[in-house]
Amino acid sequence: MVAVEQRAYKRFIYRAPVTYEYCNTNDYYVAVIHNHSMGGMCFETNYAIPKGVEVYIKMTNYSSDSSPPECRKRYHAQVRWCQERRDGGPATFRIGVNYFEPVLL
Repeated sequence: MVAVEQRAYKRFIYRAPVTYEYCNTNDYYVAVIHNHSMGGMCFETNYAIPKGVEVYIKMTNYSSDSSPPECRKRYHAQVRWCQERRDGGPATFRIGVNYFEPVLL
């Protein structure tokens, strides 16, 4: 039996630096986007973020005339999943988030 991915939006591979904060804390952490869609993104960071937490993701290379996702300065999102990764070094975490408002691509 073949597993079928059920996603609301097409996903695009994309690598870009970002920072994120837990809502309204002004404590920013560094991360790298791995992919994005109209409904959310996946990024990798050194810290686990619990499911359900709201975050603001700030685009490091923001430019209003660029294409998504860098055409927006920041995104308000909720963590949907957090997956630990170990590749022979310190653990990192892939974080999947859903935007509170879909983004037009």
